[in-house]
Amino acid sequence: MKKLLIVAALAVAPLMVTSVQAADSSTKITFAKDSYCGSFTGNIRDGKVFRLWLMPDQNLIIRNVGDDQINVAYVTGPNGRLSGDRYDKENSYFIQRKGNHHMKVYGNSSHSAVEFCAY
Repeated sequence: MKKLLIVAALAVAPLMVTSVQAADSSTKITFAKDSYCGSFTGNIRDGKVFRLWLMPDQNLIIRNVGDDQINVAYVTGPNGRLSGDRYDKENSYFIQRKGNHHMKVYGNSSHSAVEFCAY
């Protein structure tokens, strides 16, 4: 009986390590009370993944509010990658399903300012 318990414990141990490694390392964006927007200021030159909980039928706007240039590499939701529209200093995405949405954004300098809004 002791041998069976030891074998079972060894079989479960690798699964626990795997789940810890798969933790979400994205940066959570939060909105101030009664606000539709949140922001990030800092270095995104090598790209940074942000996370935002959104509801269906919202319009997500990712806006460059700094002096440098930004590039939104992708936005994904519960159904996969979203297609959006790019304007002068902002990108727009229509949200179809509630849940966490991830967006990877790059800047061209060591200091960028990005605003995330959901209307």
